[in-house]
Amino acid sequence: MKLIKITTKRTRAITPYCTLLATLFYLATLLSPQLVAQVQNTSEVYQSADRPRALALIGDRYHSPVHVRNGLMGPLALENIPVVYIENHEALTAEVLKEFDLLIFLKDGNIWPNGYESGTQVKWMTEAQQQAIFDFVRNGGGFLALHNSHGLYPPDGPYYELFGGDYGGHPPPEEFMIRIEDKDHPITAGVEDFRTFDEQHLSKFYLDREHLLMRNISDGNVSAPAGWWRELGEGRFCYLAPGHTPEALGHPMMQRLIRNSVRWLTRQTDDQ
Repeated sequence: MKLIKITTKRTRAITPYCTLLATLFYLATLLSPQLVAQVQNTSEVYQSADRPRALALIGDRYHSPVHVRNGLMGPLALENIPVVYIENHEALTAEVLKEFDLLIFLKDGNIWPNGYESGTQVKWMTEAQQQAIFDFVRNGGGFLALHNSHGLYPPDGPYYELFGGDYGGHPPPEEFMIRIEDKDHPITAGVEDFRTFDEQHLSKFYLDREHLLMRNISDGNVSAPAGWWRELGEGRFCYLAPGHTPEALGHPMMQRLIRNSVRWLTRQTDDQ
């Protein structure tokens, strides 16, 4: 008996889909490790609701809180760090800091309460706030200071004692190199030398050489420390210089540095 294949409109419509499904199944078989990695999140940061909490004080006359917030959101989200952003410096108190594990700054020390005329600026950080930050770190907190967060604060106080460095000015924004000096620290893990368009801060650095993470180097061979770390009491501190422009803060290598810093400051890397 000769079998006759009967093709209907329904089978003609279904056949391409069956072929497509078979093809997808074949590709899935070949690429299954990659596909599984995309659809299954195995990172430990998503396995518990007990996560470190961050407070970020951002924005000043020269640095939009929008671009700062946008530059921080990605790294903090990927590390599953809940964060509260504030622009009001008066909201930073010792009592508030008790609720957080990590403090982030991208803000200089000046405010302009009477307009932006030269010489009218005043320093906003009080002695009580300086001491609160110092005690926060000494008692186990983490502090990530970015870009101009060492600039124009009250001199000779606990804030600069904690910082281990000082503001040294900067030329106009231009493209320059960030060179990684310590490739073995958790903060620089996976980070390569990179070029960025930014303000090249010529920071003063007072700590030992072992604490230096990276340097900036202009095309004219002007160079300065661009990142360092330290431990104080039970807490940790990290400074990273890039961040004046959205391009610099959003650079993939800078995003990796922020993520690594957050992990190190909150002791997420200690057992690895």
